[in-house]
Amino acid sequence: MKQLTIFFFLLCASLKAQPVVELQPQGFLPLTFETPAKPFDKLLEASRSWAAFYNKKGYDVFDVTENSLSISARKDYAYIDRNIGVTYDYNITYTLKAVFQKDHTYTLTFVVNEIYANEVLTKTTVADFFLPDGSVKRDFEEDKESLEKTAERIIKSYSNFIAR
Repeated sequence: MKQLTIFFFLLCASLKAQPVVELQPQGFLPLTFETPAKPFDKLLEASRSWAAFYNKKGYDVFDVTENSLSISARKDYAYIDRNIGVTYDYNITYTLKAVFQKDHTYTLTFVVNEIYANEVLTKTTVADFFLPDGSVKRDFEEDKESLEKTAERIIKSYSNFIAR
């Protein structure tokens, strides 16, 4: 019984530590994390290393200021859509913006810039996943969930990498 209680406590603690990435009609909401105990130049160096490691097909680190930076890259197979038994894979280009605060936190903002189907730029945006009232269109429920998982993996990878 004692082991079950400890397991439950650890499970709850680990779930609380997971970032909740949710797609809204206006895009992904920014997430705030605790800043690793490193000077900004080390965080910038770690961010550049992560971008090179995670984005093998290319990336750009830009808009570097005294406390922020942006990383732009492409993610293949970012989300899937199933239609009449056929699965379609979509690629995205994204920007991950990190702003490091003086209160020892940093904010990550994940933005989907473009969506591609078979290497062709589509006119679809994340806003197209939603009805005017903000609810998800029935045809886009799986797309939204799949894209949220991709964004969560990217954000988690980045935050874990710079924390090392």
